[in-house]
Amino acid sequence: MLQQDGSIRIAWQADGFEAIFVRARFRPAIELDDYARTVADVALLERTLPDLRNALRKHYPGEFDLVTDEPVSRPGRVIISFHPPRGEPNPDPW
Repeated sequence: MLQQDGSIRIAWQADGFEAIFVRARFRPAIELDDYARTVADVALLERTLPDLRNALRKHYPGEFDLVTDEPVSRPGRVIISFHPPRGEPNPDPW
């Protein structure tokens, strides 16, 4: 489900976490959907944070950052941010 911040939330009750949020700034919605589907498929099999990170590195080497939000009072969240597409910096000629 698309969140207000433009991420997709995936329920993941594992390793003390309740959800994975997949973000892909400056990417079309179809790419974000594809990333989220792959992350969800991997998360079904990988039940620890290190295993999830390693499996995703095999699928997307060097293409994402993985951070956690672990508040004291509630279960944590995993945030996976895919890097923006490569492009020419400041392509405008002005």
